[in-house]
Amino acid sequence: MTYQDALDYLRIAENAYNVQAYSESAEIVEKLAYFAVDIENGLSSQQRVEIIEAVKRAIGRFTFCPDEYIWEKTCGLIDLFDNK
Repeated sequence: MTYQDALDYLRIAENAYNVQAYSESAEIVEKLAYFAVDIENGLSSQQRVEIIEAVKRAIGRFTFCPDEYIWEKTCGLIDLFDNK
């Protein structure tokens, strides 16, 4: 995945969330979270910081998700960024 791919997927995840396709959005956000914390993902330091911050914002959207299971699962992803 490239930096541009990650940005595109973030946009897709946001659109999916906005049309209440919560599970699809959560799946994308989960993949992006693991990509963002992978130190061998090929991103520059600045790109990595930008993607991490964008993924954190995407995770934060799920605070308002009416599906409790998806909310719990997705919000738990924030733990990946504890040392980032």
